[in-house]
Amino acid sequence: MFVAQGDPCVILSRVRAAFDAGELRTRDFLWRDARRGWFQFDDCNALQMLTNQGSSRLERALSPKVFQENEDWEGQCRVLRFLAEEWVDPNTLLLVRYTRYWHGYNVVPALALRYIELRDLRRVLAGAVWLAIGTLAFASLRSGPRARRAGVIIALVAATVWAVPYFAPGLTQGPGDALLLLGLAAIAAWPRMTVGLGTIVPYAAGFGAAAVFFEMMTGKLPTAIAWLAAMTLAAARDQSRPGRVAAPKVALAAVAAFCLAAAATVIAKLILTAVLVEPQAGTDFLARLRLYVGVPEYYSRWLGKAEANLPGILLPFARLFRQTGMLTYGSGRAGYALVGVTGLAWLAAAILGWRARHIERGQDMLILLGASLVPVVWVLLLPRHAYIHAQFIVRMLVVPTSLAPLALCWPRQD
Repeated sequence: MFVAQGDPCVILSRVRAAFDAGELRTRDFLWRDARRGWFQFDDCNALQMLTNQGSSRLERALSPKVFQENEDWEGQCRVLRFLAEEWVDPNTLLLVRYTRYWHGYNVVPALALRYIELRDLRRVLAGAVWLAIGTLAFASLRSGPRARRAGVIIALVAATVWAVPYFAPGLTQGPGDALLLLGLAAIAAWPRMTVGLGTIVPYAAGFGAAAVFFEMMTGKLPTAIAWLAAMTLAAARDQSRPGRVAAPKVALAAVAAFCLAAAATVIAKLILTAVLVEPQAGTDFLARLRLYVGVPEYYSRWLGKAEANLPGILLPFARLFRQTGMLTYGSGRAGYALVGVTGLAWLAAAILGWRARHIERGQDMLILLGASLVPVVWVLLLPRHAYIHAQFIVRMLVVPTSLAPLALCWPRQD
């Protein structure tokens, strides 16, 4: 982050050119826009972080400035336009020090926008995600029978119902999506890393740290945890031999290393920020965390009257269900059908796995189904966050959509 910080004036000129060319709009959300991406809100905030002046390069890296018109964070792309064109005095706006995340995704545009326009960068990001999907599929085809099934199914689901056309061009989404898929592809390409804990644990720890670096609480962490568990289990089973660590233990160790490294990376960021530039960083983080772990209340703009009497803890699930059309190219009915088919596949796999629970295949099926519930656990831990941001958190549903069929297709013992 420190090295990537360049001259804000260069990026500012790219922002002005993007507005003039229509590559940036003053609307925060562009529904079903595969060229510019749907979630312009985050793009505009990221570009603010890169263009707003700071007292030092270190401050801009660890505690970037974001201005807003109101406390509801509405109209952020309009704010960016006004700031870029100098149509507004920044002192008349609300200032936020965005210290909660590493903002590692900013490294990519910070470097790329020195040389190319925003339009070209978005094409590069979208191409990188599609290339990562292809890399995962190709690497898996050359792997063992279980890793082959795991990688191909995950790649197929990512290509079809992960809303890639609408999120891959995003400055805050594309880099993390590509990293997640390439991290899985590495396991498929080099499955022997799962033979012992001495290789998979440090790899998973590095994967977790990198995932947090590029994450902005958009649902990629639970997706990465579940898919990592599935790919590690599959590769470890393919490589299992008498006397080696059992595959379920390898998968559990990988997930534990991922989570611990992810948490350590967040804590390291907060400590660095608090010590070097912003003493209130820890307090701000905890305040936001308290908001996100709270139980939400019914909001008529987001849910219908049928959900008005639901317990607060169920409201995020109801709103996520309503947002499933995001995964099916805007078709709400197709989204509901996707959830229904996934539920039936999960139930069938659960029945078969339970019946075969005393043998290896049944145990693996139950482990995969357990991993498919990671998004449910995530929503229960952060219900208000999932409720507020359901329009992109819904992408987590690719986890059960991929792992339930994988459990059904799990090969029998050799």
